Amino acid sequence: MHSAFIWYFLSMKGRIGPQEFRLGLLGLVLVDMLVVRIARKLTDSGPQYYSVNPPLDWPIVPAVLFISLWPLAAIFVKRLHDFNISGWWALTILAIPLLVDVLSIPYWLPYLLLAAILSAFPGRPGDNRFGSTSLPRTRV
Repeated sequence: MHSAFIWYFLSMKGRIGPQEFRLGLLGLVLVDMLVVRIARKLTDSGPQYYSVNPPLDWPIVPAVLFISLWPLAAIFVKRLHDFNISGWWALTILAIPLLVDVLSIPYWLPYLLLAAILSAFPGRPGDNRFGSTSLPRTRV
């Protein structure tokens, strides 16, 4: 189980299916939300209604959010590999802030759309240059 965890979150090699992608993305988002929530409680200076900015003045929050970028990139790259697309295309995510500014749309909309597309469509059947077919794992 230890090696499967390391492969899933730290390796850029291999393929994962849509279900594994959704579970990994959900897990990483929940961990990040939990870290921000705990940091907000620890640095709470009174009621702040409708505040959406994370408390970045607490040094652990940027560190954890930065560290969580590697596992996030790993699952995105493996999901792109399932479509037989190079993982380097994951760098196009860096263009999303520019797209948001040009189109004047909410910042979360392109990310949500990208995650929905990657988690909705099945990958290419059969083996490809990145590995064998990503089947749901029956054992851990």
